[in-house]
Amino acid sequence: MAIASCFACLGRPLLLDKDQDPVAVKTRKALAIMGYLGRMGGLTSPREALADLLWSSTDRHKAMQSLRQALRQLKTAEETAGIDVVRSSPGHVQLDQALFFSDLTRVLELVNRGNASDFREAEELWRGEFMSGYDDIDLEFSDWLTVERERVRSEVASAAFRHLNEISVDDEGAKVEAGGRFLLKMDPAFESAHRVLIRLYLKLGQRERAEQQLRTCEREMRLHLDAEPEEETKNLLQRDDAASDRHEGLQDTGDVKPIRGFLPNNEDVVRLPEISILSTSLSKKGLGDAVHLREEVVSGLSSFRSFDLYESQYFGDENAPKPTLVEGQELGSYLLRFRHDERSGKIVIQFEDRSNGQIVFNEIVDFSLWEGITPVASQIVSRIHMHATARLRNPSNTAVFARWCQAEALLWDFTKQSDEKAMRLLDDLERTHGSFSMTYAGKASIIMKQELHFPLLDRTISEGENNLLNLAEKSIMLDPWQAVNQRVYGWALILSNMPEEAKRAFHNAGRLSSADPANLMSVAEGLAFSGDVNEARATAQRAFSLFAFVPRVFYEYLANIYFAAEDYESAIKQIERGAGVGISGLTTRVAALVCAGREEEALQTLNRFGEHRASLLKHSPEMANDPHNWRLKINFFQDEKVRHDFDKGAALVQRFLFDGSGSV
Repeated sequence: MAIASCFACLGRPLLLDKDQDPVAVKTRKALAIMGYLGRMGGLTSPREALADLLWSSTDRHKAMQSLRQALRQLKTAEETAGIDVVRSSPGHVQLDQALFFSDLTRVLELVNRGNASDFREAEELWRGEFMSGYDDIDLEFSDWLTVERERVRSEVASAAFRHLNEISVDDEGAKVEAGGRFLLKMDPAFESAHRVLIRLYLKLGQRERAEQQLRTCEREMRLHLDAEPEEETKNLLQRDDAASDRHEGLQDTGDVKPIRGFLPNNEDVVRLPEISILSTSLSKKGLGDAVHLREEVVSGLSSFRSFDLYESQYFGDENAPKPTLVEGQELGSYLLRFRHDERSGKIVIQFEDRSNGQIVFNEIVDFSLWEGITPVASQIVSRIHMHATARLRNPSNTAVFARWCQAEALLWDFTKQSDEKAMRLLDDLERTHGSFSMTYAGKASIIMKQELHFPLLDRTISEGENNLLNLAEKSIMLDPWQAVNQRVYGWALILSNMPEEAKRAFHNAGRLSSADPANLMSVAEGLAFSGDVNEARATAQRAFSLFAFVPRVFYEYLANIYFAAEDYESAIKQIERGAGVGISGLTTRVAALVCAGREEEALQTLNRFGEHRASLLKHSPEMANDPHNWRLKINFFQDEKVRHDFDKGAALVQRFLFDGSGSV
């Protein structure tokens, strides 16, 4: 297939026409849209995510207007170039996968193939950092770009090293030398690449070239890193070089160091369940809704960061996944089929377990029965996620991701015993896979839960809010694109009295996983506590529209959102539908009744709660001596007026808990 559009994103980004000539685009942000989409799964993104990323300092309405203007600029440039690669819908912006091509895509293809000529071509194509010169267009985009550049370099370097794990001189060392030179084009101070070349030259008997390469390594590391090569590198020339390298090559994986700390260690790679996606009869005209549904489902699955997804289009028809049982994949291997039924006009979605041939579900989608595509996609994604993770919650499954699924399930139990079991699992994960980011989000979640839902119970882990913030920050540093990490980070910031920073984290979490209603409900409650009430209500409304079944705990979240909006009657109604007895829910109910002028009912509620008072206090005698501190801890609202209103109810609950039912 001929390339209809090319995007140069290595070095300074350019839109190229069919003849590979640059085409002028009016603003950098318009080009940044293509750079961002080119790194997204399915080459697609919600419009809101793009607006928040590139116009983060303006309100949502103005940001969406600016996005529309930038898309018009891209369309004008495309008309000049004679191409049509950017596709817009009311909810999403997407690049046509059949027409879009970038120099980064080509580099990855070349290094994955890994011949000497491939490495040389990749070296010519590497013109600098991903989207160089775009750091200053927006603070949010700059944050994304910083992490994405390291991700690009890790992907490329990891692919290259798969061909350099052994020093081969069958071709006079041409492939290894070309690979090493390519890696040094990426990063002149990359010590592991210098080692590859030193070992190669020693194996070829070219000691002078090896010595020269060591001097080059020393010079580049001093210049770029203000550092010296490790002793291991310097000692390469002092060994019985030829004999040693014939046997060792690069078998010692400890010799492959990260590119400035970001190349993943193979021991830390966490395998995930596999899903192969097969689409048939969706490329015909008039099937826009069907294609949109598929992209929504794929985007939703990708946002969970819980699956290794494979598009069958990359394999070609002859290599597409066959109806063959897959053995040995303990995490699960699945096939997701999309098919358009021409007779009925409906979309058939079939999810199959390739380990046993079971059809997990077969959904026939009639769009006339649904209010939009998003709810359909969300419920399909939820069904897939629930099935794939439920089987991993069996304690007999000891894979890393399975143990995380087991810990996550315990976190939703909302009991001290479950928290303790989850903490043991997370401690074990931290010892064996210290770079798995959700371990730290899980630990932070336990602290947050204890502060929010069980403020009177003994702590499972110590240091309170400080430890919470440290753990949440570590999860973000390891993986800022994981929604649960951003969400827990937002809660850590709430408990650290940093509402503006918390809003940003919650917005990030909502954007990263917009098809997960549970994520959206937690985000909505966090936004309400942060003071962004309108967005909290809108987010909660989106979440409820996606639920197939609403867990009772989310009505308690909704009650807090209504309380933040000063809609006390609705808050009372929702808390009565909540999950049951809990100190946080009790305080919200009492505060809402007091603020609604129903103080007598508030007192009656406390009296009915009397049988639980002793069980709450006996776990924490030190808290009984500090009722004022408890009252501060239970109030998470950051808006001054809402905080004051909530404190009216908290004062009553405080007297009830610490002075007895006769005091209220």
